[in-house]
Amino acid sequence: MKTGAIAAFVCTLVLTAAAQTPEQQVVNDAATALGGPDRVMAVKTMLLEGAGNFVGITSLRYDDDIGFRSAIEQLRDWRRAYDLTNGRARFELTRMVEYAFYIGDTPTRTIQGLDGKVAFNVNAANQNATPAFGNQSSDRRQEYLRHPLTLVRAALGPNAKLSNSRTQGAERLVDIAIDDLPVLTLAINATTRLPSRIVQMVDNNIFGDTMQAIEFTDYKAVNGLQLPTLFTNWQDKREIGQIRIHRATIDGDVGALAAPASLATASAGGRGGGGRGGLTPPGNPAQELAKGLWRVTGTTHHSLIVEFNDHLMVVEANNPERVAAVWAKAKELRPNKPITQLLVTHHHYDHTAGVREAVARGVTEIITHQHNVNFITEILKRPHTINPDALAKMGAVKMPKITAIGDSGVVKDSSMTVNLYHLLDNTHADSNVLIYFPASKVLTQVDVYMPNDARHIIPGEPLGHAPWNRNVMENIKFRKIQVDTHVPLHGDVVPWSKFVDDTIAMTQFLPGEAPEVGGRGGRGE
Repeated sequence: MKTGAIAAFVCTLVLTAAAQTPEQQVVNDAATALGGPDRVMAVKTMLLEGAGNFVGITSLRYDDDIGFRSAIEQLRDWRRAYDLTNGRARFELTRMVEYAFYIGDTPTRTIQGLDGKVAFNVNAANQNATPAFGNQSSDRRQEYLRHPLTLVRAALGPNAKLSNSRTQGAERLVDIAIDDLPVLTLAINATTRLPSRIVQMVDNNIFGDTMQAIEFTDYKAVNGLQLPTLFTNWQDKREIGQIRIHRATIDGDVGALAAPASLATASAGGRGGGGRGGLTPPGNPAQELAKGLWRVTGTTHHSLIVEFNDHLMVVEANNPERVAAVWAKAKELRPNKPITQLLVTHHHYDHTAGVREAVARGVTEIITHQHNVNFITEILKRPHTINPDALAKMGAVKMPKITAIGDSGVVKDSSMTVNLYHLLDNTHADSNVLIYFPASKVLTQVDVYMPNDARHIIPGEPLGHAPWNRNVMENIKFRKIQVDTHVPLHGDVVPWSKFVDDTIAMTQFLPGEAPEVGGRGGRGE
């Protein structure tokens, strides 16, 4: 090459580098570290296969100091196939609960598809596809981008908007918006320039504004690229799971990922359902169990309304829509008595997602086991700016009193007595309470004895509920309470005799001898 040509070439390189914005520089550095921009853009398909675990809110206990306890799910046969040329993907995994959640519980296989903006689900048994409506299209398009290769590739394309280049510690970061999707933040290692994390602030229906992050480590060479083989998932400062990639294939066969023709025109959708805007109460029939005690049904998750002299107490605030329904029924039953107390049975998300809505509607006291106090305090105090809920829209609100129950407690006045007991030695949750109404000898609990709950009926095991009947029986005997009627918050209201029969029947699926079930506990209280 002649001297003039060399000078011109160097000049072009300098001008090109100078023309790059700081944001483009971060993306280009990441692409170079992955294998080069040209190699990144040339990739046609990617197949990732692995396994891991997930630790979620449905755990044994929540503790603010150490985060979530008790990993509950194994993620087996984790498989992700990408057609990067056409923007298609198929996400597959098998979930297996690690503790005895239900008798004979079998692994659950889920298959999710994405074709451009069309999201669909695939039945693992027969491979039939059905559309996924609501906000699932947006969610899956974002999930598609939560890998270094897919995000950097998209960031190099014409539909990317880059902003806010910055340095934090040993990382350089840039915000990336693809098409109409929310911003994802790419972090790269300042030394290796390999992508270290993908971060996003999301709206969590429990925690509100929540940082969701995937950390990428253990990079290995695959067909001219550097790809991470360990994904670590974070929620705020809590590690909630890992995926180990056992096999990564670039430009191999990923199978047919296109949506069926019948789904090609399915609505990509936005936010589905009523969201947090106008809440429309669903059907909510109420069954009067005793004087001042009603069971409100209408979904798989039931609630109780308990009447005191000058106010009402509600047991369970499952979600905002459910709160709206139960509050409407309470207004119908006792229009002149406010709901001021909420009893939360345990911390799992499907029993606490309506706590903020309940407080916004006037609850001034929350009663729960002491292991739930940190959890409830956190969800009440966290900001909800991304998608403001009813409580956030009220601005400064006086927080309710939280009354913590230890081994036992009582809520009473001259017209109603409710005895509360910690459900001991139960592997579903170490924060659960038994709720006993001594005047009517009614016992209420949730998630442990679920007679005839259709969601949990297992072929060959018609009882269909969890192997905790014996544990409930032991708690009843230990507490020396006399129970005439079981009023679970999943399943049917049943007499004591039905509970005894079910407990005896369950022993055929459990090791050990049958429990002693002849009596009704103690002499009553």
